[in-house]
Amino acid sequence: MWGFSGVVTKFLLRRQMSPDELLVFRTLLAAIILLVWLGISSPHLLRIRRTDLPYFALLGGIGLVINQGAYYLALSRVSVGYALLIQYLAPVFLMIYGVLSKTERMTRGKVIAASLSVSGSFLMVLGQEGGITRVSLSGTLFALGSALGFSFYVAYGNKGVGRYDLRTIMTYAFLSAGLIWITIRPLWTLPWGNYDFPTWGFFLYLATVATVFPFGLFLVSLRYLEPSRSSLTSMLEPVVAAIVAWLWLGETLESWQIVGGAGVLSGILLLQFESFYTAKRKRDYETDENNEINGTD
Repeated sequence: MWGFSGVVTKFLLRRQMSPDELLVFRTLLAAIILLVWLGISSPHLLRIRRTDLPYFALLGGIGLVINQGAYYLALSRVSVGYALLIQYLAPVFLMIYGVLSKTERMTRGKVIAASLSVSGSFLMVLGQEGGITRVSLSGTLFALGSALGFSFYVAYGNKGVGRYDLRTIMTYAFLSAGLIWITIRPLWTLPWGNYDFPTWGFFLYLATVATVFPFGLFLVSLRYLEPSRSSLTSMLEPVVAAIVAWLWLGETLESWQIVGGAGVLSGILLLQFESFYTAKRKRDYETDENNEINGTD
């Protein structure tokens, strides 16, 4: 879903729409949809403790606004591919944070998977038209800021999973981000007359299929996977985006990009095999222990 959203965003930007317009509608509509949905289906989930308001403000302000805003600022200074390459260092940051905070264990599979995925992303950038061009220090710093913002969203969002329902976390994070964006770009400054019916359809698509659904699924994955594993798996996004852009926007898909995409997929598959193997070893160990206990009895 994130892969498709990148192509839709690029399509809208080609129609002379500014990035802050898209970010206002994407976050604010997502927040409204979540508020209405929870208000109708589960109003009790909208109740939060006042002491947790700073948590949601930080999650939305740093995890979403800085992540998305820094990414668009990076795009104004460097190529899309280069910005994505730097942004997808987020899983590496999360892996380092997990080891330092002792919330994750570094494994050989994670290191190899991260190396394959990052190298694959690099090849996808190198293989595209123009390769790595328009590299600048400010653009690189903004892209790094975007990666750190996403890392913060994942790690900090994971802290609230045990206290609140995932839908509650998402709703208030996007509400916080939406309020910040309309402060940056007030609603009365938007060119409302330029938005026809198809454009509103794209806005709704970005708010739901490109935002609510993928962010929700990502948070759900944190119940079953470590943050670094979830983030590494989400590196499938540029592969999907490249294929969709090739099919829809007529962009070329060069041989190095195909090799890079295969590298990303290999890294993701390696993670799944490692998880399966670790779980199998744990089951076998528990079975052997139970057999020993039963035999002793």
